[in-house]
Amino acid sequence: MAVEHEVIIERPSGTYEGMRVSWGGVWAGVLVVLGTLLLLTTLGMAIGFSADARNVDPQKIGNGAVIWARVSLLVGLFLGGFGATRMSMVWDRFTGLAQGALVWVVSLIVVLYLSANGVGLVVSSALINGTTQRIQGPSTVAWSTFLSVVLSLLVALAGSALGRRRAAARVTREIE
Repeated sequence: MAVEHEVIIERPSGTYEGMRVSWGGVWAGVLVVLGTLLLLTTLGMAIGFSADARNVDPQKIGNGAVIWARVSLLVGLFLGGFGATRMSMVWDRFTGLAQGALVWVVSLIVVLYLSANGVGLVVSSALINGTTQRIQGPSTVAWSTFLSVVLSLLVALAGSALGRRRAAARVTREIE
């Protein structure tokens, strides 16, 4: 005799009208971004100073610092977007993307504020020294910055899309 057994997998209760952005999740994502940046920046500085001790070309160290800073920001934003939507139990796709965009905006504001107040003085001097010989003009800097900002937004959105909870489903199985 076959018996039907119904299993309910995580499901939000009720329907929602409008977007339910969790600011607690957004701030948690921003903290994940800042923590990841701190961890990866200090690791990059340790690697850079170790390379400097071995008399490596300063231009190579500067170029490596630029690449490391950009990759660190992208990794931090991806993990921040992922963490923000995962911690706040976001179910809706659009809400998850909005949450990732908010993590991106708040994180960039915080990072710009900290760098304007001298927190990133050592890193920024390494970045400036590494890029002075490669840049041909102000338009190159402007387009490079624009493309970096767009890429960072896309990475934060990808992280938030992957961190979003999937809609629940009812599964009916026959148990023999």
